[in-house]
Amino acid sequence: ARKIGRHKETVRYWYKEKLIDKGFAVQIAANYEALGLRRIVMVADFADEYKEYAQPILWAMSELCYVNYFNKTLPSATYVIHAAVPEEYVDSFVFFISRLKEKGMFSSVSFSVFNRYRNIPMRAELYDFERGRWDFDWTNLVPEYKEYAAPGASEKGKFDDIDLQILKELQLDANTPLAEIANRAKVNYKTLSWHYKKHVLEHGLIKNYRLNWLGTRYDYKLDKAMNRKHYYLMMNVKFRDLTEIERMKISEKVHRLPFVWAEAAGKGCYYVEFAFPTESVPEAFLYLEQLIAPLKGRGESYVMDQTNAITFTISPQLYDQEQRRWKFDERDLLSRFDELILRIKGGAR
Repeated sequence: ARKIGRHKETVRYWYKEKLIDKGFAVQIAANYEALGLRRIVMVADFADEYKEYAQPILWAMSELCYVNYFNKTLPSATYVIHAAVPEEYVDSFVFFISRLKEKGMFSSVSFSVFNRYRNIPMRAELYDFERGRWDFDWTNLVPEYKEYAAPGASEKGKFDDIDLQILKELQLDANTPLAEIANRAKVNYKTLSWHYKKHVLEHGLIKNYRLNWLGTRYDYKLDKAMNRKHYYLMMNVKFRDLTEIERMKISEKVHRLPFVWAEAAGKGCYYVEFAFPTESVPEAFLYLEQLIAPLKGRGESYVMDQTNAITFTISPQLYDQEQRRWKFDERDLLSRFDELILRIKGGAR
């Protein structure tokens, strides 16, 4: 209310009437770098005998080994898979996935490791909330949004298992009252409130808040994913072997569009997720051609199947509170997935 110069009651009404009641979920974007987690993006093709089990396998990986997002691509039916992995276990994680490939789960898999990842703030001034559509002229590209220039990677902060429980719930719905979170986490309300103020907020464990303008959300009452089909063409674009100047030039062009959902940057690599309104698809492909074609094979794009895409929350069960560190037992994981492979092969006979 202070930022836009309006009365707080008016802003509160708009927030509920224009956003929440129209199905726009509001969620926190956790500061993964402050939690000591690095983003790994994989492009994987499951072996033929595992394709029909791809989603259950990825759900298991979200519970056991830090996978926090996946989407199936069209028409190739490969998967773009994200994992937020403790920085000390990045090499171990890559080795673990490589071992699964050797065991036959994947026919191919490639890795990109990023130092920072963020959701891009919405360009709300270019969106007509009354009509539910973007007001954007492709012949008059907007300037890069300097106010939201990408910050450097955050330093690792202090946190514990209660902080992770808070982040998990707010990733689902940022409007969840602390009292409700305390009840779900089975933690005293005053204790949880102290953790929220002194750890989550003061240690910067929340990077920002995001409005899910894509219209995709998970309805926990119905226990199903809700997708606004045919509104957007979702695309992943991955660049590799870039110089820093090339990466900056690509980023500048990317941020002249209001349709950027997320981005990640690392040494020599850059990754971006677009959500293009379906009526703008021809212009979108022409713009992507300008980004990718000059790189001579160092840029790749993937069309997402929105009905086969899931984002997972942080997994507090992977944090060892007694040792004050994240867990990653490579041998135990390989043993568990050996059993899973045997069950899949047994059921396929």
